[in-house]
Amino acid sequence: MAEYTTVTKTSAIREGRGKSFTVNGRRIAILNENGKFCAVDNTCPHAMGSLGRGRIRNGIIVCPVHGYAYNTKTGECQTDPRLQIRTYPVIVEDDEIRIQTDSQ
Repeated sequence: MAEYTTVTKTSAIREGRGKSFTVNGRRIAILNENGKFCAVDNTCPHAMGSLGRGRIRNGIIVCPVHGYAYNTKTGECQTDPRLQIRTYPVIVEDDEIRIQTDSQ
């Protein structure tokens, strides 16, 4: 069975924004789009920008450094198809955001 780690409360992440956390030794960005949460690698592979500081809209997180855009479900880069980020399963229970990092 998959193991999930509690990371933060839903109220800690503003709408349309993200926040970065270290979970099991990995830097992960948790993003809030209309009250739906997703988790991706925090580091943009293009220029190492923090995706947790980016903005999310229509399932796309945009890196604040150079504007590279990533699909939060697939991890595919919309700007440069050679790049990709890892995505993580998320569940929300009782205002707590939990993510799975033990697979993939």
